[in-house]
Amino acid sequence: MDARTRYHSLEEPHRSDHLWRYTPWRRIHPTGDVDNFPEEALPARVRLSRLDGGEPLGAELRAATTGDLAPASSTTIDADSEVAAAFIHVLSEGHVLVLDVTADAPEGQTLLLDVRASGHVSFLHLIINAPRLSHFELVTSIQGDAGWFGLMREFVLGDAAHVSDLLVNQLSSETRLLRCEGHLLNRDSRMHSGTLSLGGSRCKSDLRADLAGRGSELSLHIATHGQHKRHDDHHMRIRHLSGDNQSRVVMHAACDGRSRSIGTGRLIITEGANGTDAGQVFRNLLLSERAKADAIPELEVLADEVLAAHGAASSPLDSEQMFYLMSRGLDEQEAKGIILEGFLLSAFRGFASRRLIEWAQARLVVHLDCGLVVA
Repeated sequence: MDARTRYHSLEEPHRSDHLWRYTPWRRIHPTGDVDNFPEEALPARVRLSRLDGGEPLGAELRAATTGDLAPASSTTIDADSEVAAAFIHVLSEGHVLVLDVTADAPEGQTLLLDVRASGHVSFLHLIINAPRLSHFELVTSIQGDAGWFGLMREFVLGDAAHVSDLLVNQLSSETRLLRCEGHLLNRDSRMHSGTLSLGGSRCKSDLRADLAGRGSELSLHIATHGQHKRHDDHHMRIRHLSGDNQSRVVMHAACDGRSRSIGTGRLIITEGANGTDAGQVFRNLLLSERAKADAIPELEVLADEVLAAHGAASSPLDSEQMFYLMSRGLDEQEAKGIILEGFLLSAFRGFASRRLIEWAQARLVVHLDCGLVVA
């Protein structure tokens, strides 16, 4: 069955499913006609370098072959049953990229993927291979003025691979974003994944991870800022498939104007996955009376000897903090910006890479200072 036929065989998802409850498939589809495929879809422009501007060492960006598509797609992102993944598969047929990092690449090297999305409809399907014992950091910077952008990233971590990943969404405030992402962690591998979501008008992210090997560790850190009517919906599903592993989800959303943030976290600890330690925390900061933020943590525990916890909290801007800062000479906007910066960056507490946090902070400061998304 080819990709287009497979997509058409899927039913439109029902809004009773948490994944599509707050962002129906018709609302995030490029045209609203779910049977339609845009004919003028353009692959995003992608450039690989080191964060300091130099040439990457032991890392290569290349066009995919058929053999590259099986390992991750069959485990973390299911294009046979998930309509969003199937749709991006159709758009990206023949245009899949693979980032290969060799085991002898310099440890701690920070790579930069500069992604530019343009045109009415744009897409990128990227597979990141982290072989056994590899250690590296990756920044994915997404910019551009595309009307719609479909992004699929698949990470495959070999045994004892350590990856710190940061994705920064700086798309135009008019862009709609559909993001599908999967992480496959094998034995003793570690994945620290961060998202700073600033751009786009309507964003839908489906983030999935399978901890398939014992001793694996995953942390997801998400910071999102809503302005005007911005809508940002993150759905996370983490499956613990073996024991003695750990996962953490931290999401901080600050909503202003009439913006809305949704965070859905589903932790699944399968039968026999004893020794699992899993937790998720959602914190929302509401900056106006018309802003909304929803947090829906879920736990499905089928093993006996585990630690599993979740929490969620929402609050308005602290008037005492504002008074304290303004009493020291700051105006209202400056005080608000400092509080926002601290709140959003605190989502990255415990993140493995200080370098990536500082890079994110620099983009966040520009965003807050300008009062709009940098495109």
